[in-house]
Amino acid sequence: MRASRLAESVLAASSSAFAAAASGRRRLAAVHFSSSGRGSPTTSRITVASAMADEQARGPMVGGIHDAPAGRENDLATVELARFAVAEHNSKANAKVELERVVKVRQQVVGGFMHYFTIEVKEEDGAKKMYEAKVYERAWENFKELQHFKPLDA
Repeated sequence: MRASRLAESVLAASSSAFAAAASGRRRLAAVHFSSSGRGSPTTSRITVASAMADEQARGPMVGGIHDAPAGRENDLATVELARFAVAEHNSKANAKVELERVVKVRQQVVGGFMHYFTIEVKEEDGAKKMYEAKVYERAWENFKELQHFKPLDA
């Protein structure tokens, strides 16, 4: 009879821990039971730990590069940073390209934000071309710097 109670307790704890893992929460379930054998009581502990939730439930890892949330390409702050990247490129390379649109945005947390843009620009001859730009920003210090601006390989 004790064995069936033990099995039910372990099953209940396991189910609870795995349900917590599926819902994205960390949880530790412990089951305690006692058994008497040959006059000396012993206590055993069975611990069931849940698996960690996936990255979406926890949020992005600090320092990791991740895609920005959907719709960020049209965000005013994002477009302004992309315009800054184009203006800095034009200044440094003595070029005259114009921002057409932001295609993709990725971000990285590094003592500020590193923004990775895939942008479409219009070159002097009117041709549209895709570029990659990388802008480092510390908004609280009103600091931004163009790190990289290169055409995408065709």
